[in-house]
Amino acid sequence: MKSVLILQGQLAEYRRPVFNALAEEYRVTVMHGGPPNSRPADRFTEQLAPALSVGRFRLQRPGCVTRAVLAHDVCIAMFELAWLSYWLPLLMPWRRRIILYGHRYGASSLANFSRDLLMKRASRLLMYGEEELERMIGAGIDPARIDVAPNTIFVPNTADYSGAPKSSLLYVGRLQQRKRLELAIRSFAGLQGRIDPSVVFDIVGAGEPESELRRCAEEYGLAGQVNFHGAIHDHEQLAQLFQRAFAYVSPGPVGLGVLHSFAFGVPVVTLREGYHGPELHNIEHEVNGLLVDGEQGLEDALLKLCSDPSWARQLGAAAYQHYAGKRSLEHMLAGFRRAIELA
Repeated sequence: MKSVLILQGQLAEYRRPVFNALAEEYRVTVMHGGPPNSRPADRFTEQLAPALSVGRFRLQRPGCVTRAVLAHDVCIAMFELAWLSYWLPLLMPWRRRIILYGHRYGASSLANFSRDLLMKRASRLLMYGEEELERMIGAGIDPARIDVAPNTIFVPNTADYSGAPKSSLLYVGRLQQRKRLELAIRSFAGLQGRIDPSVVFDIVGAGEPESELRRCAEEYGLAGQVNFHGAIHDHEQLAQLFQRAFAYVSPGPVGLGVLHSFAFGVPVVTLREGYHGPELHNIEHEVNGLLVDGEQGLEDALLKLCSDPSWARQLGAAAYQHYAGKRSLEHMLAGFRRAIELA
């Protein structure tokens, strides 16, 4: 059985199902720089490597990561330039055992140039999606060394609720200023008198902006129609909220919330502009979601969805088909297995 080292900034909860599934086939160690986060049921081994901040960079104890890489057959390293310890081993003669995992390019041309150089030294490249393939190949990356593990979220109770009765709009995630939820509340206020008055806006999540968002809802006379549920982690409670939603609404940057929503047959509405995560590429405009321009575009989209349940049902069904057919956990694991075996 091959031994696999996975280097992460921290042990994120949404990654746990991925690592446990891989541990059924390989001896998996997850080394990370965050706080301890293992559970008795985990099948992988957790190893801590506390990180120090050096300006905008993060660095673990010298030799700690290197020894771990040498002790395993394959290393899958989070590909973030700020984590020096995860890409410095690529400069060593035995670099061929290292797989870089993540999405590749950002706004800085210098950082992108550095990424291209490092990618050429890795054994294999494991990508979140297909959207950067052409650019990578154009930079001289051998396509035969590229694998795709579509970034997704494991939803144990996934179900197609696109045909269920709808009575709400929904947001699930951390409450952050960058999510621009005040814009969603303002757009929801603009729908009043034009949609069924029983439609509510469910906001699930915790964060500092909550008090400000509550005041916003009150100012628009929506205190009884905007429901702040706080953080919910129970899968069945979340399923009940998704089941009744016309759409998942996040005007600001979207990430894995797109796949979470698709797993229940709920389309996503977001602004086309903004610094979205790579998961945005899962949204096909007017196929499984809506990419809109500006506040008026957001309000118009929500009005159409809430006024035409058949259209919301059509988009939701396509969203679920996308998740089930292309973005399940098994699709992600297939990319990991291929990269591990070919490394």
